Amino acid sequence: MRLTLKITIAVLLGVALIFSAYSYLSIQREREQLKKNLSREARYLGESLRVMVIEIWSERGEQAAINFLQRVNKVHPEILVRWIWVDDDAPQIYQPRVSAERLTALDNEETLALLAGSPDGHDYLLTYLPLLIDGGQRVGAIELSESMDEMHDYVEESLRRSAWVVSGMVVSSLLLMTVLGSFWINRPMRRLRAQAERIGSGDFSTSLDIPGSGELAELAGTIERMRGQLADARQAEELASQERIDTLEKLRHTERLATLGRLSAGMAHELGTPLNVIAGRAKLIGSADLSAEDTKRSAKIIGEQAERMTGIMQQLLSFARRGKARKQPVDLNSVLRAVVPLIEPLIHTQQIELQLQDSNRPLQVSADPGQLQQVLLNLSLNGIQAMPDGGNLELSCAAVEAIQIPETIEASTGRWLQLQVRDQGRGIEPEDLQHIFDPFFTTKEIGQGTGLGLSITYGIIEEHGGWIEVDSTPNQGSCFSVYLPEIENGVHS
Repeated sequence: MRLTLKITIAVLLGVALIFSAYSYLSIQREREQLKKNLSREARYLGESLRVMVIEIWSERGEQAAINFLQRVNKVHPEILVRWIWVDDDAPQIYQPRVSAERLTALDNEETLALLAGSPDGHDYLLTYLPLLIDGGQRVGAIELSESMDEMHDYVEESLRRSAWVVSGMVVSSLLLMTVLGSFWINRPMRRLRAQAERIGSGDFSTSLDIPGSGELAELAGTIERMRGQLADARQAEELASQERIDTLEKLRHTERLATLGRLSAGMAHELGTPLNVIAGRAKLIGSADLSAEDTKRSAKIIGEQAERMTGIMQQLLSFARRGKARKQPVDLNSVLRAVVPLIEPLIHTQQIELQLQDSNRPLQVSADPGQLQQVLLNLSLNGIQAMPDGGNLELSCAAVEAIQIPETIEASTGRWLQLQVRDQGRGIEPEDLQHIFDPFFTTKEIGQGTGLGLSITYGIIEEHGGWIEVDSTPNQGSCFSVYLPEIENGVHS
């Protein structure tokens, strides 16, 4: 509606200005024409009177001629006729309405017509017809004075009529443009705006068709083409995003299998002890020299060792199994304890002492437990490989208070939980610290790592709304701190 009103006002202003200028020029033309007609009529009347005045003056004298002019006023009351002398010392009754300087043309016997105002604010058309008296020694004239009030009334009436016409034109045009604008502009514009709002909100399902070949129809066609292009772009983006997610998940699973391979050697050694026990007990039972009580005790030991091996294998299979990522309330203490059996075989073979510091209260986060387990395993295996000559590996989890949250983290309020892996290994050189989370960056020997472990670890924590900090000193060890937002009763604190 605002656009229609603006267009209407602009058009009406232009039309009103043109019509007003035309009316003004027409009135001025009529005014000039009316003034010429009045002047012409006064001249005709004046010429007739001059002939008669000359005849009366010559036959009966000055006073008779002046009296004649006075009698003429009764016949033509709309025009005041009087005799004047063009002298500075003429009596007041015979002095002209205008100054003598404006009547110099009368000396040459030229008829003169001019406009003059009166003290009461009225305009008069004055016509002077000269007469030379006493052989040209003295100049007199017949003065015809006609009021211009009638002409002014006519002009004012014309102006009023023009104003009424303009006002009527404006009102009728406003009504007409309001009705037509509603159909031609307002309705299509509302549909265009609604379609733009739908597209802005991400809804590309509704098409728009405005009939016609005007500018609004062309704009609707452009918006429709844009809608189709955005819909195609969104579909392509969703497909690419899904492909990226699938590729990332495959990459994480591949890294998980690589981690599983590094665990297998330690697990083989770990399984050797219970297998030897089972083999020895089986031989004792087979010798038939045992009593019933000893046979029963040996069978019980065989069962315990088998359960131990089964538990170890189930942990490996659970870690290796590729499942769909699913976030759920997870206690960091349980994740920490679940990782210990997987890394214990490697710890024993490398003379590493494991220190576990869990919390005395639940530390709940919303996370995928398998992915958190992968994070801890990646960081723990890096720590183990950094200590080929043995040392202490410390795993801990706790709630933290005074920490500086990075600007890239949206959840800047609430409480945060910390998972920490600390080793006493070789440490990381300062120039390598800024690259350790880059894909395929590694300082390990060929065959010892893919360069993807820390990159995948960083991506997992970032997806869970947290971040990782690293503190490392060459030849003294490294500490990886993982921060995740705490939840209470399944809701972020």
